[in-house]
Amino acid sequence: MKNIAKVSVILLITLLSFNSISQQLYPRWESCFGGTEWDEGRGILYSNNSYWIVAGTNSDDGNISYNHGTYDIWFFNIDTLGNLIKEKTFGGSYADGNYMDVKKLNDTAFYIAAFSQSIDGDISYNPWPGPDGNLWILQVSNKGEILWETMAGGTGTDELCDFIVTDDGGVLALSSSTSHDGDVSDHHGSWDLWMIKINSTGQKQWNLSLGGTGFEGGGSVKQTSDGGYIVAGYTDGAGGGNYDTTCNHHNPGSGHPDAWIVKIDSARNIQWQQCYGGTYPDACSNIIELDDGYLVLGHTMSNDGDVSGLHSPPGPNSDYGGDIWVFKIDFQGSLLWQKCLGGKYNDFARNIFPTSDGGFMIVGTTRSKDGDVVGNHDLKEGWFGDIWFAKIDSTGDLLWQYCYGGPLEETLYRGVVQKSDWDYVVTLGTFTNEWQCHGETWPDVRVVELYDSTVGVRETPAGKFGVKIYPNPTRSLLNIELDGNNGTYNATVELLDISGRAVLKKTFNAPQIQLNTSGITGGFYLVKVQTGKGVVTRKVVISH
Repeated sequence: MKNIAKVSVILLITLLSFNSISQQLYPRWESCFGGTEWDEGRGILYSNNSYWIVAGTNSDDGNISYNHGTYDIWFFNIDTLGNLIKEKTFGGSYADGNYMDVKKLNDTAFYIAAFSQSIDGDISYNPWPGPDGNLWILQVSNKGEILWETMAGGTGTDELCDFIVTDDGGVLALSSSTSHDGDVSDHHGSWDLWMIKINSTGQKQWNLSLGGTGFEGGGSVKQTSDGGYIVAGYTDGAGGGNYDTTCNHHNPGSGHPDAWIVKIDSARNIQWQQCYGGTYPDACSNIIELDDGYLVLGHTMSNDGDVSGLHSPPGPNSDYGGDIWVFKIDFQGSLLWQKCLGGKYNDFARNIFPTSDGGFMIVGTTRSKDGDVVGNHDLKEGWFGDIWFAKIDSTGDLLWQYCYGGPLEETLYRGVVQKSDWDYVVTLGTFTNEWQCHGETWPDVRVVELYDSTVGVRETPAGKFGVKIYPNPTRSLLNIELDGNNGTYNATVELLDISGRAVLKKTFNAPQIQLNTSGITGGFYLVKVQTGKGVVTRKVVISH
């Protein structure tokens, strides 16, 4: 495992940019893997007290023992402290991997879904050779052996968007497809959303194309509690095929897509479909089922129609890039609420997780340094991306956020494991020089566990009185101001460390008190203010 000393500098930068919605996540451990060529983390899962990571690699040195050709799937296993246990590459003479992910079947077998152009090496049979590429589905053991593999698609391009392990132990893959032959039985236009179901022994069972005469893309697919499926992607609304023209596309004929949700029953009949968005491009990247509907994660460049609160100028232009867009729909597809998250430059996410408080954690990337984003580490705003954690409540309001990264680009696909509300393991690609382990020209794979070190010492919301605590961070003096509705006040203020121990305590009978923190060790603390009307706690940072 490689320890990076310069991370302390980056953490200090984050502390100095702390504000009321900032939250500090600390690395429990960090590791770098790769070779001297292009290596980039894509997906990760937890099994048997270790992590299994799928990445793309051009390398044949460093941690990579063998390369089949230009670009391989790299599958490796690390322990819970980030130490490499074993690794294996899969592929052929041409490009294999691209967008890919890994899912757990059981403790001894996993699925990998990827893109492939190869016809040799680990590919037993590809009936559609050529540069366009197809879906490649593998079942592999925890020893790195291929149990079975199959190619899926046709003579066009079939690019993986998402895949799931179904209730029967098989695989359902979702792709953007231009194929009109091979496994694709009903292609409708230039690009369709195409699904193929494969059973646990590698046999192809059924396929379904979704779309019209224009272009559709993805996206995400989930198996629903009623035995059906829900697909999230985008459509240009051109009509034809099985696209429903009553879908309320917001700018038909413009070429700008809307976010598109399609609900399918267990017999693969379309139950309903709906478009969401505004004048400019909108798309879905993930969807999760809730007790009372679905939560959709997407991206938007619009600020009209269904969308409000965009942080960048609307429209597709090279200088900006749009916001993360999250919205909730009911089980019939009716829009309940929506929120835009981000800043002036491009903000994007594919990962969203429920949290125990009824809210959600979004993990994506940001190139912004304004709006909702605080603490981005890039050298120049808009050029490079940090990993961005955005914690929202049950109605999409941002509660806190955190940026993790270095001065150059950090990339993220679906490589996040949620260990708890406050603990995440992330695999990414890093261009940051001081985080490289095998050269500084191309990215390496970085895996990090990030956690909230103040868990157990939680903030409480304002009750019957308001309180202001500033500056935050502070070096020597901390001001606590109560609102004007507390009568005789009779207030107590305590400064608690992360274990809950009081390191400073005072009482006061006025609307304001000042604490001298110059003699207190720097770090995270909790300010606890108690009056006759209740208790309020707030996190603060003391930086020396």
